Amino acid sequence: MIRTLAVAATTLALASCSLLSPPDPVTLYRFGDLDPPATVAQAGRTVVVLNPIGFPEGAGGDRILTATGGQVAYLAGARWVGPSETLYRRALEAEFLRSGRSVSVSERREAPRNGVALNLDVTSFEARYLDGPDAAPVVFVTGRARLVSADRAVLAERTFISQEPAAENRVSSVVAAFESATADFNRQLVAWVDASAG
Repeated sequence: MIRTLAVAATTLALASCSLLSPPDPVTLYRFGDLDPPATVAQAGRTVVVLNPIGFPEGAGGDRILTATGGQVAYLAGARWVGPSETLYRRALEAEFLRSGRSVSVSERREAPRNGVALNLDVTSFEARYLDGPDAAPVVFVTGRARLVSADRAVLAERTFISQEPAAENRVSSVVAAFESATADFNRQLVAWVDASAG
């Protein structure tokens, strides 16, 4: 009797599995430098400690955030290859290597006692459908940066905004807009840090 019930349960489980549709395929994307610049000499440069970067709720992780009016959703069938906050930090570090003329960045654990810290809160990292769900979205990357001294005094503070319209309402175009908006945001940020802390 137990054997009969077990066989019946197994048959039922297999039948229910066959009714489930296979999961939709997911394509992975990334942004930032595939080949970041080589490390530059530190001599004569002001060391800026890059503290942990704040990322907006919903935009962290590997899903690609979109917004239509007051509603948010994730792009179906598409994910970042890793957590977006990790990819972003690598992209920013690469931009400092490429464009920083008088400053260099380091991790918190490497901070000199008289160093300057960069506190960055990314407040938006999303594709916004401003003209409806069928139109091409605009990618927004915004954030607030503060340069802080060793005694925690705020030396400089600024808000950065970068917008990049996608060429069309396709995932590949949206990802390309994320790439461009992030690169522009980072160029603005590094130039400001260079001028303010260098």
